[in-house]
Amino acid sequence: MRSPLCWKTPCLQRGKTTVVQQQFNRIGKAELGSVALPAIMRTGAGGPENFQVGTMPQPQLQITSGQMHRGHMPPLTSAQQALTGTINSSMQAVHAAQATLDDFETLPPLGQDAASKAWRKNKMDESKHEIHSQVDAITAGTASVVNLTAGDPADTDYTAVGCAVTTISSNLTEMSKGVKLLAALMEDEGGNGRQLLQAAKNLASAVSDLLKTAQPASAEPRQNLLQAAGLVGQTSGELLQQIGESDTDPRFQDMLMQLAKAVANAAAALVLKAKNVAQKTEDATLQTQVIAAATQCALSTSQLVACTKVVAPTISSPVCQEQLIEAGKLVAKSAEGCVEASKAATSDDQLLKQVGVAATAVTQALNDLLQHIKQHALGGQPIGRYDQATDTILNVTENIFSSMGDAGEMVRQARILAQATSDLVNAIKADAEGETDLENSRKLLSAAKILADATAKMVEAAKGAAAHPDSEEQQQRLREAAEGLRMATNAAAQNAIKKKLVHKLEHAAKQAAASATQTIAAAQHASSSNKNPAAQQQLVQSCKVVAEQIPMLVQGVRGSQSQPDSPSAQLALIAASQNFLQPGGKMVAAAKATVPTITDQASAMQLSQCAKNLAAALAELRTAAQKAQEACGPLEIDSALGLVQTLERDLQEAKAAARDGKLKPLPGETMEKCAQDLGNSTKAVSSAIAHLLGEVAQGNENYTGIAAREVAQALRSLSQAARGVAANTSDPQAQSAMLDCASDVMDKANNLIEEARKAVAKPSDPESQQRLAQVAKAVSQALNRCVNCLPGQRDVDAAIRMVGEASKRLLSDSFPPSTKSFQEVQSQLNQAAAGLNQSANELVQASRGTPQDLAKSSGKFGHDFNEFLQAGVEMASQSPNKEDQAQVVSNLKSISMSSSKLLLAAKALSADPAAPNLKNQLAAAARAVTDSINQLITMCTQQAPGQKECDNALRELETVKELLENPTQTVNDMSYFNCLDSVMENSKVLGESMAGISQNAKNTAHTQEALEEAVQMMKEAVEDLTTTLNEAASAAGVVGGMVDSITQAINQLDEGPMGEPEGTFVDYQTTMVKTAKAIAVTVQEMVTKSTTNPDELGILANQLTHDYGQLAQEAKPAAVTAENEEIGSHIKCRVQELGHGCAALVTKAGALQCSPSDAYTKKELIESARKVSEKVSHVLAALQAGNRGTQACITAASAVSGIIADLDTTIMFATAGTLNRENSETFADHREGILKTAKALVEDTKVLVQNATASQEKLAQAAQSSVSTITRLAEVVKLGAASLGSEDPETQVVLINAVKDVAKALGDLIGATKAAAGKAGDDPAVYQLKNSAKVMVTNVTSLLKTVKAVEDEATKGTRALEATIEHIRQELAVFSSPVPPAKVSTPEDFIRMTKGITMATAKAVAAGNSCRQEDVIATANLSRRAIADMLRSCKEAAYHPEVSGDVRQRALRFGKECADGYLELLEHVLVILQKPTHELKQQLAGYSKRVASSVTELIQAAEAMKGTEWVDPEDPTVIAENELLGAAAAIEAAAKKLEQLKPRAKPKQADESLNFEEQILEAAKSIAAATSALVKAASAAQRELVAQGKVGAIPANAVDDGQWSQGLISAARMVAAATNNLCEAANAAVQGHASEEKLISSAKQVAASTAQLLVACKVKADHDSEAMKRLQVSSSDAVLLILTAAGNAVKRASDNLVKAAQKAAAFQDHDETVVVKEKMVGGIAQIIAAQEEMLRKERELEEARKKLAMIRQQQYKFLPSELRDEEQN
Repeated sequence: MRSPLCWKTPCLQRGKTTVVQQQFNRIGKAELGSVALPAIMRTGAGGPENFQVGTMPQPQLQITSGQMHRGHMPPLTSAQQALTGTINSSMQAVHAAQATLDDFETLPPLGQDAASKAWRKNKMDESKHEIHSQVDAITAGTASVVNLTAGDPADTDYTAVGCAVTTISSNLTEMSKGVKLLAALMEDEGGNGRQLLQAAKNLASAVSDLLKTAQPASAEPRQNLLQAAGLVGQTSGELLQQIGESDTDPRFQDMLMQLAKAVANAAAALVLKAKNVAQKTEDATLQTQVIAAATQCALSTSQLVACTKVVAPTISSPVCQEQLIEAGKLVAKSAEGCVEASKAATSDDQLLKQVGVAATAVTQALNDLLQHIKQHALGGQPIGRYDQATDTILNVTENIFSSMGDAGEMVRQARILAQATSDLVNAIKADAEGETDLENSRKLLSAAKILADATAKMVEAAKGAAAHPDSEEQQQRLREAAEGLRMATNAAAQNAIKKKLVHKLEHAAKQAAASATQTIAAAQHASSSNKNPAAQQQLVQSCKVVAEQIPMLVQGVRGSQSQPDSPSAQLALIAASQNFLQPGGKMVAAAKATVPTITDQASAMQLSQCAKNLAAALAELRTAAQKAQEACGPLEIDSALGLVQTLERDLQEAKAAARDGKLKPLPGETMEKCAQDLGNSTKAVSSAIAHLLGEVAQGNENYTGIAAREVAQALRSLSQAARGVAANTSDPQAQSAMLDCASDVMDKANNLIEEARKAVAKPSDPESQQRLAQVAKAVSQALNRCVNCLPGQRDVDAAIRMVGEASKRLLSDSFPPSTKSFQEVQSQLNQAAAGLNQSANELVQASRGTPQDLAKSSGKFGHDFNEFLQAGVEMASQSPNKEDQAQVVSNLKSISMSSSKLLLAAKALSADPAAPNLKNQLAAAARAVTDSINQLITMCTQQAPGQKECDNALRELETVKELLENPTQTVNDMSYFNCLDSVMENSKVLGESMAGISQNAKNTAHTQEALEEAVQMMKEAVEDLTTTLNEAASAAGVVGGMVDSITQAINQLDEGPMGEPEGTFVDYQTTMVKTAKAIAVTVQEMVTKSTTNPDELGILANQLTHDYGQLAQEAKPAAVTAENEEIGSHIKCRVQELGHGCAALVTKAGALQCSPSDAYTKKELIESARKVSEKVSHVLAALQAGNRGTQACITAASAVSGIIADLDTTIMFATAGTLNRENSETFADHREGILKTAKALVEDTKVLVQNATASQEKLAQAAQSSVSTITRLAEVVKLGAASLGSEDPETQVVLINAVKDVAKALGDLIGATKAAAGKAGDDPAVYQLKNSAKVMVTNVTSLLKTVKAVEDEATKGTRALEATIEHIRQELAVFSSPVPPAKVSTPEDFIRMTKGITMATAKAVAAGNSCRQEDVIATANLSRRAIADMLRSCKEAAYHPEVSGDVRQRALRFGKECADGYLELLEHVLVILQKPTHELKQQLAGYSKRVASSVTELIQAAEAMKGTEWVDPEDPTVIAENELLGAAAAIEAAAKKLEQLKPRAKPKQADESLNFEEQILEAAKSIAAATSALVKAASAAQRELVAQGKVGAIPANAVDDGQWSQGLISAARMVAAATNNLCEAANAAVQGHASEEKLISSAKQVAASTAQLLVACKVKADHDSEAMKRLQVSSSDAVLLILTAAGNAVKRASDNLVKAAQKAAAFQDHDETVVVKEKMVGGIAQIIAAQEEMLRKERELEEARKKLAMIRQQQYKFLPSELRDEEQN
């Protein structure tokens, strides 16, 4: 029998510990077989032994171990088999790496100039860094193997172990390469490289031993694995010592080991105490548990010690620290397990106390160890005294900036800030008092005073923000005060802050470089198991770019560490860090995209972890670089000057080496690479200089410094490339010319930066600006001379000179006669033309190749041009007359010009192959040469028709052939499949053309024209075919194309200055906001489609790319037209960040299209989409910041809209008679306040209009002020209206309408101000602003008059009427404008609104006759509402998309006529009020008839809109049918929503519960379908009732039928609402957000409302009719029958749902478990709590029942009589 668990007894003595070995075998199933096997008796290893019961055996001081037969081991699981495969392949890789470590890397010959020495030093530094980071990874991986393989093999995560093994082997492989190179360099420098190789071999051997012991099938004891791991740690330390990289203090490592041993000793003591507990425990099970816990504690402790040995040499690495901390956690957990097992095993307080004390000692020892590690991770002791205070200040000011909009949070942070600055001021004062140097003391006290003043200013601003939490202005002041305080802090503690920030940056840069190295190693290792070549290629490409940046970063760190006080070294580190971020980010994205396509799980996990670590390191680096740049900023220009002067010295040294013949190219430098780098760096220098000049003109010293640094960095690349070109050139003269030109560039650039430093201090001085421009021009000329020194460039220049010299012959007036015949000259010309055409094509090819190719082809082109020109001149001399001769010469000049252009284009492309437009220009120039040759030949061969077409076609084919040799260039915008179609079509045309040539060539004598036509067709077909094939070749990378488009759009934002923008910032802002929102919508759709239909992601990605291109295009002019450069730069930066996000999202979309079922890629896409949405919000925020005034106008307009809505609500209260006065106040108490506030508003309006064309800041203030004033005015008018008393509601409405008119006018004015912002005085928007201002003044004047007249009983009605007339005129002006309405409505709504005019007209006539002020006020209020509603609904109905243009114009005309007629009526009433005569009153009838006539015309126009489908919207049966159809539509929408639902994912706990959610969903779907059918049947039932005459189409008994219809309407509404609630409840229930009780209640409500609908239909139906007889059976012909059948279906479906939900609820209730407390007091408390909850629930149930009864009683009152009776029954 196999024992499930076997132990070696733990033996403990004072001062000694014995490693306890735990072995696991899996418990398998019993096997059947015969036991009748021959027995074999053997003697035991140590003879017979005596055993005693009840005591422990004596300590064993030796271990006897052997091997167990493999047949006795359980079979390996699939995870173990995968790990075995990973270990085997890793061991092969380790052996292969070990085998390569016998010899050094072969170094190329190197010179002794500065560049060669720098290369050696840098390469050694880079190799050391790479080896160090790889050793870090190896030790961390080893520690991970130790930690992961502890415990039961059944619980081991073998994939994670495989990942650790992969990390070890891949890093060892990469390390071996670096070690060979470093050993060679050390030998070259006189060091001992052999020792390094041996140390690397020792490490490889130790790793190999470790991998053997880590095999899952290995029977070796655990101790062997721990020893092998310790050996890896030891050999790692020796290797690091060999390369001089053991940067950790030996004392620190010793202390680390001592602390680990202290943990081991404390754990041993704990195990001893646990042993005592086990001995005293009588229960065998509990005893076993204590022993197991103690054993586990001993194991985890030995594991911690082993881990410490492994990672001690590389403890500076965060991953190593993480592994050691993980091992410590395992010890803590096992110690806790010991304590818990002891507590369970005994109740002896003395023993438990001893165990507790021992466990506390373990915890304390662990804490000491972790604290020691943590201290090292933080970099030792803090740098200065001010650290804590300055850190707090910098962090809290960041918090204040990010809390804008939340005044409470800003004030809270300000309090923290005040305390921190107070601490800093006290510290500085203390330093000043202790300072012996008076000057230093004075400086310190001055800094303290500045800091104290800034603090006081900030405290004042914080008080203001606290007092006015809604004021943006106060928050802005607080932000500015915090910025000032931050600057003062930087000035006061500058050196301490700077050192600390640079130290942090060094650490972050080191970690980022190490993480990048790891990621590259992981990417290379994963390549063999990647199933997606495209993704792997993208990853490899991004790795290459990062690999080029890592050396710069390492050099930056080393430079900063070796020269801690050098500003230029610090700035070089900052620059290298910033340059590293973007390629690093791209590599992270590429790695994450590649992970899902890797088949080997261990490799995929390794790459994923490395990418995650790199992303974290990049985030840290970005933050550290930003903060360091802030601290080191002002010294940028000095640093740039220093760098340029160093480059000039290096070039002089290179020139000296060249003179001695000792200038050698650096490894990897070829002529092609250096020439290309020189072209690229020249362009970069030009771009950087343009940027520098722009910043100097702005006078911004900080940005000028950054631009100067960019110039210096570009010049460094130029210097390296120039030296490389010279070193690869064998001609001493060419070497000298190149180096001289490069030195000249450095000299001129040095002058430029000097001049920039002077000019930035005086940006408005024209003399300094002029001098700066001259120096910049000199640099540009020097750059051109430098590029012209390139081998290919010199030869092209020679060819251009040759063409120019040869062309001088064409200037002669006469040509010597030729001795050759015409045929000979023509043949010679044709031959020369073919040669020149061929040379042109070769030149095009060579411009994309090496400089040597260009030199050769340009020389040949010059020679061939000379020959062609000679032949052309001879042809000219053959021409019989002057006119023909002049035409030949003209064509030859044209060829000369196009040849020069071709040479210039080839030269430009060779210098800068990546330039976007140069390839097109080169192709165009080549075509121009061919075309001009064709023109000349055509003219010279007029006498031989047919020949010219053949020759032209052949030359065209030569040109087109070049396109086929480069099928990677995109040549049109067609898609892949369109290209294939085009290939098919053109192939047919080509075939027909070829057949035509063949046919016509046989009949040349007869069909010359047919031959020419066939040749032309074939030429066109060949061209089309070539173009199509090119497109088909490029369509394969469609996602790549999108990403390239986005990248190009991002890069264009950084390109040089653009022309003067055409629009204003507001124009660009509006477009950008719209586009940004469109991007957000597209992104959301992509998230949706990623789940539902991934195939459509390509279309959406294309849309996203297009939208982003538009956004980026608008961003550049927006940045230029922004209020200041900082805002413009912020906008560009945010748009670029959005672009990177979009590119990543498009990449993810492409990956998901390739593998739609890949959950990881889907998750990545969703995460990318979230980031893009976040970036969109950042772009919108940047745009808002860029136009504070415009944004304030938008905010103000929104606030005014809210005020108008509030006033509308107040009017409703007043109309209802519920706007009551407070206390005993009168209107007189408020009159003065209203008048004063109204006048203040007039002043604000003036300021607003004046500032429309002023700065954004002033416009924002004016907008905020006007909103504040209108808010106060609305409030004070509402109080005044209330004081009039609810007994006079009409006067209250008049007063509120007056202030509402003012608010509307202000809203329009703010809109006009926003539109006019930044516009010229003659712009239409400014004219509109002036009109809006006039309306505003008119309305305020009207308000003032109303306020004065409101208590005058004799005039208040008249005043109200005047205000209404003015309001109608303004509404009519809006109605007559060509601007379409915001929404459209139906003709029925329009007709409803005309009814109000009829009532208002009657009121107006009555008021005119009575002349009572009360009637006039009521008329004024009613008229205002009726006319406004009519005009609005008229325009909305007229602009309905289904309304024709004629009907629209007719409706608009009659609407205006109606309003004009009504205005005349009101004006006539006004005249009567002032002079009431009988004659005037008689005329009222005529005015009212005109209004009635207009209303009739309006109604006819509305009917015309509807056409033949017109029905009376007021007909109750129509209302009922509309409601029924609306209810049906609502239910169908809910049903569709249900169709898309899926039950929530949860663990499958019990088979019986698996289908409840599916049951609930199906039942809910059944109800939705049944209720939809029911409501449609009810609609049909109503139509049948109309047809039977039960309900009249135009009812005679309108009251009765109307009541019936209302019953049907309310019932239909209830069914729709109940079904909607049901769907919501079903949705929530299956998603886990709602109870089954809610679902049951919803289902019952559906059944109840269905019953009411059936009753409503039965009320009018004939119970003996055929329809009613068939109510209970199924037939599709009778509508009422369907209705009842549908009703029954609803009831059945509802019952099913209730049962399913109750069953699910019952099952869930059954599953609930209650944990009963064992202690007496706790148990009683538990009972009391349960009883309390039960009573509370009972009370809630009773209250709920009462509430339901009240709701039903209230609803009962509103039910139609038929339903009420049924309800009672």
